[in-house]
Amino acid sequence: MSLETWKRILIGKAPFEFALEVLLRTIVVYLFLLAAVRLLGKRMSGQVTNLELGVMLTLGAIVSVPMELPERGIVPGLFLLCCIVLLQRAFSELEARSQRAARILIGETSLLVCDGVISPRALARAHLSQQQLLSVLRVQHVRHLGEVERVYLEACGAFSVLRREQPQPGLSLLTSPGTAARDGSGLPLVCSYCGNPAPSGDPGARCQNCMHTGWIEAVPVHTEGNT
Repeated sequence: MSLETWKRILIGKAPFEFALEVLLRTIVVYLFLLAAVRLLGKRMSGQVTNLELGVMLTLGAIVSVPMELPERGIVPGLFLLCCIVLLQRAFSELEARSQRAARILIGETSLLVCDGVISPRALARAHLSQQQLLSVLRVQHVRHLGEVERVYLEACGAFSVLRREQPQPGLSLLTSPGTAARDGSGLPLVCSYCGNPAPSGDPGARCQNCMHTGWIEAVPVHTEGNT
């Protein structure tokens, strides 16, 4: 291949001196981007909502053009950054003043577990599987659902786990879901999927919470440390 071909492959059609210009453009845009993120607030560097995630993706798309294209100046890109900062701050102000606007912009908190029982409808709305939820609880050192009073999926994507002061028997998180219960053990039975207690006198019935049919022995409170 010719020298001109290698030049086009390595540095494109721009003159070699444009590399120094790219360095200058990058420094200016980077410093301006740091200032923009600082103005957007601390949430941009922590757990972000859908609104902040959209802003972050937009910022990335904006800053690439003025840094890389020689025919584009950096002023339009910096102006767009200012517009995004103002727009996000306006949305944040609206979110703080109106609960309805907050629900539209960032979504709602989902109640995934209530009184030691998983809500399959909430899981479906949050696009989570049972195993994903159980893995989150195991990371929080939860041994069985009887230890849990509430589990919330916050609008920012974080999980909030509220434990019971007095644990109750519940579905074990340390054994494989669907393990059959032993006959004559005398232990309470719970649904192997959601932890809902089995109806008294009819352990073969279908769970009315999740419509599964498998039942498993609940972890008794006095032996939870050995589970």
